Amino acid sequence: MIQIPAVDQAFLLLLIVFCLGTCLVRAFWELERVRARRITSPPRRHTTKRD
Repeated sequence: MIQIPAVDQAFLLLLIVFCLGTCLVRAFWELERVRARRITSPPRRHTTKRD
């Protein structure tokens, strides 16, 4: 197995954590945007035609 210096391991670990954290934040941000848009949009009513 290849030996990677501790400094490089720490850097790679921080890079992975940063990337995963960014993905999670963006996902939650998008979910919150969708939820906020759903709350602010007026409820859609089905209009019925009277004969």
